[in-house]
Amino acid sequence: MVPKQLQLVNEKTLSTKEYGLSTFIQRYCKNVVDVLKIHFPEQWEWILVCLYARLVHSSPIKNISYYYNRSYLSETLNISVTPSVVSKLLKDLGANRKPLVDYMKSFMGSSVALIDATSIVSYSKNLVRNHIGQTKAGTYEPLFNLLYFYQPSTYTPAYYRLFDGNIKDIKMVQTAIEESGYEDALVIADKGFYSEENIKLLDDASLRYIIPLKRNSSLINTALFEELPRGRKKFMFAGRLIYYTSYNCAKPKGRPQKSGSKQKSIHLFIDEEMMIKEKKDFYSRIQKSPQSYTEDDFQQRMNQFGTFAVITNLDESEETIYQYYKSRVGVEVGVDGVKNILDNDTTYMQENDASEGWMFINHLALQVHHKIYQLLTEYKLLQKKSIKDFIDYLSDIRIVKINNQWQMETMPKTQQEMLAKLRLSIT
Repeated sequence: MVPKQLQLVNEKTLSTKEYGLSTFIQRYCKNVVDVLKIHFPEQWEWILVCLYARLVHSSPIKNISYYYNRSYLSETLNISVTPSVVSKLLKDLGANRKPLVDYMKSFMGSSVALIDATSIVSYSKNLVRNHIGQTKAGTYEPLFNLLYFYQPSTYTPAYYRLFDGNIKDIKMVQTAIEESGYEDALVIADKGFYSEENIKLLDDASLRYIIPLKRNSSLINTALFEELPRGRKKFMFAGRLIYYTSYNCAKPKGRPQKSGSKQKSIHLFIDEEMMIKEKKDFYSRIQKSPQSYTEDDFQQRMNQFGTFAVITNLDESEETIYQYYKSRVGVEVGVDGVKNILDNDTTYMQENDASEGWMFINHLALQVHHKIYQLLTEYKLLQKKSIKDFIDYLSDIRIVKINNQWQMETMPKTQQEMLAKLRLSIT
């Protein structure tokens, strides 16, 4: 007798489907969906499905059709989604970058852009972008580079571009600025970027910049830090008292001033609250590990606690420069989002066009990811609910078919309370 076989449910005939997050994307992320309709009139439905599957499930290409059929999107869009269709879509998107750039330009506001460059390790043997390079961990791996522009006021991910792994940061920035249309971009770099070579490249490219300096930099006149708290130069930032001063930066010996180049200056800051915190932290280390931290060390660092210094070619007030740089903190959210959304499968893409198309899908998912972050921040829920919590809670909101009619399932109290606090309606 032949053993009875378990019959799997046909996903296309399911009577219970995910409803919450797919509805959130269509209803509250219309800035993304509507712009997709403009630039991809024949493809936007499939792009939206890929965005959804990527955001909710970090889905690889082969599973997108599975998640689509289990979502209410399969009822509202009524399109055919298969792995082969998705693969063709990604290749088509990657083969023509112009509509991708046109889409991204819709999200570019001011001329100021926060820039972050990330190296992505890839073991695909077919991607021409891959080159052996040094990772931030100090190892040498095959990798390619991902450059991102963020809007400083909202930290919205506005623009990205992939580069070969052997292209230097400055060359990437120049190319990206030209393509993106930022006419007078401001490069706000992260710590560790400063070097005479990088500054020269920025100057030669006539780029505006704010670059942080390490506390042991020879460009810093540390004696001035001792005088700052006794001076009159100060302002308030986010409820914290900031002391400041500045001075012109001497040009490197043997290097003539480039005609038309802007004067560089060093700006010094002391965050009083941070100074007190760092003093407490260091003294606590002395008490816990007197063999490693001493009172002499504490005294030697006295003029470093709470200090911060940048080099810039901007002709702006110290307060404006400080605000510009501190806005970079929000980029960390975007960087974390990129890492979470990209996951590992991106590094194994086998075709260049498909890799470019897949990155665009990830970019869209990152934009929705950031929309969730903005909501949680606006309603002061970020301390209690993470972005992942939001995604999980909403994707658990389901709709069921009863007597051939779709009806919302009763929503758990947790979801109801969160939606009420965020003033969202998912019905």
